[in-house]
Amino acid sequence: MSRKSVREELKRRLLDHLAIAETGVAEEYALDVRSVAAALQISPTTLYKYGFNREINAAEQRQRQNDVSTGAAIEQDYFKNQTRALTQELEKERERSKKLIGRIAIMEANAARLGIDPEEMHQPILKPLRTMSRAGRGSTHGSRKWSRTIGQS
Repeated sequence: MSRKSVREELKRRLLDHLAIAETGVAEEYALDVRSVAAALQISPTTLYKYGFNREINAAEQRQRQNDVSTGAAIEQDYFKNQTRALTQELEKERERSKKLIGRIAIMEANAARLGIDPEEMHQPILKPLRTMSRAGRGSTHGSRKWSRTIGQS
Protein backbone atom coordinates (compact mmCIF):
# COMPACT_ATOMS: atom_id res chain seq x y z
CA MET A 1 0.00 0.00 0.00
CA SER A 2 1.50 3.31 -1.06
CA ARG A 3 1.74 6.31 1.18
CA LYS A 4 -0.24 9.45 0.24
CA SER A 5 1.93 12.37 -0.70
CA VAL A 6 1.98 15.49 1.44
CA ARG A 7 0.65 17.47 -1.49
CA GLU A 8 -2.42 15.24 -1.93
CA GLU A 9 -3.21 15.28 1.80
CA LEU A 10 -2.84 19.06 1.93
CA LYS A 11 -5.01 19.49 -1.18
CA ARG A 12 -7.79 17.39 0.37
CA ARG A 13 -7.69 19.44 3.60
CA LEU A 14 -7.61 22.67 1.61
CA LEU A 15 -10.60 21.72 -0.55
CA ASP A 16 -12.58 20.70 2.53
CA HIS A 17 -11.83 24.05 4.18
CA LEU A 18 -12.64 26.01 0.99
CA ALA A 19 -15.96 24.20 0.54
CA ILE A 20 -17.03 25.25 4.02
CA ALA A 21 -15.64 28.79 3.69
CA GLU A 22 -17.32 29.49 0.35
CA THR A 23 -20.79 28.99 1.80
CA GLY A 24 -19.98 31.06 4.89
CA VAL A 25 -19.78 34.78 5.39
CA ALA A 26 -16.55 36.56 4.47
CA GLU A 27 -16.22 37.96 8.01
CA GLU A 28 -16.23 34.46 9.50
CA TYR A 29 -14.15 32.73 6.83
CA ALA A 30 -11.55 35.03 5.31
CA LEU A 31 -10.24 33.53 2.08
CA ASP A 32 -6.73 34.78 1.64
CA VAL A 33 -3.52 32.75 1.74
CA ARG A 34 -2.51 33.80 5.26
CA SER A 35 -5.94 33.15 6.81
CA VAL A 36 -6.28 29.76 5.13
CA ALA A 37 -2.74 28.81 6.17
CA ALA A 38 -3.57 29.72 9.76
CA ALA A 39 -6.79 27.69 9.64
CA LEU A 40 -4.96 24.66 8.25
CA GLN A 41 -2.04 25.23 10.64
CA ILE A 42 0.59 25.29 7.92
CA SER A 43 2.96 27.85 6.48
CA PRO A 44 1.69 30.24 3.78
CA THR A 45 4.85 29.42 1.85
CA THR A 46 3.67 25.82 1.53
CA LEU A 47 0.45 26.97 -0.14
CA TYR A 48 2.42 29.10 -2.60
CA LYS A 49 4.87 26.22 -3.19
CA TYR A 50 2.12 23.87 -4.36
CA GLY A 51 0.22 26.58 -6.26
CA PHE A 52 -2.84 26.45 -4.02
CA ASN A 53 -3.08 30.24 -3.94
CA ARG A 54 -4.98 30.14 -7.26
CA GLU A 55 -7.59 27.83 -5.78
CA ILE A 56 -7.90 30.08 -2.73
CA ASN A 57 -8.38 33.15 -4.95
CA ALA A 58 -11.02 31.34 -7.02
CA ALA A 59 -12.86 30.31 -3.85
CA GLU A 60 -12.75 33.91 -2.66
CA GLN A 61 -14.39 35.04 -5.91
CA ARG A 62 -17.15 32.43 -5.49
CA GLN A 63 -17.65 33.55 -1.89
CA ARG A 64 -18.08 37.16 -3.04
CA GLN A 65 -20.64 36.13 -5.64
CA ASN A 66 -22.58 34.19 -3.01
CA ASP A 67 -22.53 37.22 -0.71
CA VAL A 68 -23.89 39.47 -3.46
CA SER A 69 -26.73 37.09 -4.22
CA THR A 70 -27.45 36.77 -0.50
CA GLY A 71 -27.58 40.57 -0.18
CA ALA A 72 -29.99 40.73 -3.10
CA ALA A 73 -32.18 38.07 -1.48
CA ILE A 74 -32.22 40.00 1.79
CA GLU A 75 -33.20 43.17 -0.05
CA GLN A 76 -35.93 41.33 -1.93
CA ASP A 77 -37.33 39.91 1.33
CA TYR A 78 -37.32 43.40 2.83
CA PHE A 79 -39.34 44.79 -0.07
CA LYS A 80 -41.77 41.85 0.06
CA ASN A 81 -42.37 42.56 3.76
CA GLN A 82 -42.74 46.26 3.01
CA THR A 83 -45.29 45.50 0.28
CA ARG A 84 -47.21 43.18 2.59
CA ALA A 85 -47.35 45.82 5.34
CA LEU A 86 -48.54 48.50 2.93
CA THR A 87 -51.20 46.17 1.52
CA GLN A 88 -52.51 45.49 5.03
CA GLU A 89 -52.57 49.21 5.77
CA LEU A 90 -54.45 49.84 2.53
CA GLU A 91 -57.06 47.23 3.47
CA LYS A 92 -57.55 48.88 6.88
CA GLU A 93 -58.06 52.26 5.23
CA ARG A 94 -60.56 50.79 2.76
CA GLU A 95 -62.52 49.27 5.64
CA ARG A 96 -62.46 52.59 7.46
CA SER A 97 -63.66 54.37 4.32
CA LYS A 98 -66.57 51.92 3.95
CA LYS A 99 -67.61 52.56 7.55
CA LEU A 100 -67.52 56.33 7.01
CA ILE A 101 -69.66 56.00 3.88
CA GLY A 102 -72.14 53.98 5.92
CA ARG A 103 -72.28 56.66 8.62
CA ILE A 104 -72.85 59.38 6.01
CA ALA A 105 -75.71 57.35 4.50
CA ILE A 106 -77.31 57.00 7.95
CA MET A 107 -76.95 60.75 8.57
CA GLU A 108 -78.58 61.55 5.21
CA ALA A 109 -81.43 59.14 5.93
CA ASN A 110 -81.99 60.70 9.36
CA ALA A 111 -81.90 64.19 7.85
CA ALA A 112 -84.55 63.22 5.32
CA ARG A 113 -86.62 61.64 8.09
CA LEU A 114 -86.44 64.87 10.11
CA GLY A 115 -87.51 66.97 7.13
CA ILE A 116 -84.09 68.41 6.27
CA ASP A 117 -82.91 68.27 2.68
CA PRO A 118 -79.95 65.83 2.67
CA GLU A 119 -78.28 67.86 -0.08
CA GLU A 120 -78.12 70.83 2.31
CA MET A 121 -75.76 68.82 4.50
CA HIS A 122 -73.14 68.88 1.75
CA GLN A 123 -73.19 72.65 1.27
CA PRO A 124 -70.02 74.43 2.43
CA ILE A 125 -70.25 76.47 5.62
CA LEU A 126 -70.50 80.20 4.98
CA LYS A 127 -67.65 82.37 6.13
CA PRO A 128 -68.42 84.69 9.04
CA LEU A 129 -69.22 88.36 8.38
CA ARG A 130 -66.11 90.45 8.75
CA THR A 131 -67.39 93.81 7.67
CA MET A 132 -66.88 95.45 11.07
CA SER A 133 -63.67 95.35 13.09
CA ARG A 134 -63.85 93.94 16.59
CA ALA A 135 -60.43 95.16 17.61
CA GLY A 136 -60.26 96.54 21.14
CA ARG A 137 -63.42 94.76 22.23
CA GLY A 138 -61.78 92.43 24.67
CA SER A 139 -63.17 91.34 27.96
CA THR A 140 -63.87 94.39 30.12
CA HIS A 141 -63.24 92.35 33.25
CA GLY A 142 -59.63 91.67 32.29
CA SER A 143 -58.65 95.34 32.00
CA ARG A 144 -60.38 96.31 35.27
CA LYS A 145 -58.78 93.44 37.11
CA TRP A 146 -55.31 94.80 36.34
CA SER A 147 -56.18 98.33 37.32
CA ARG A 148 -57.67 97.17 40.61
CA THR A 149 -54.68 95.12 41.62
CA ILE A 150 -52.34 98.03 40.97
CA GLY A 151 -54.55 100.42 42.93
CA GLN A 152 -54.88 98.02 45.89
CA SER A 153 -51.16 97.62 46.48
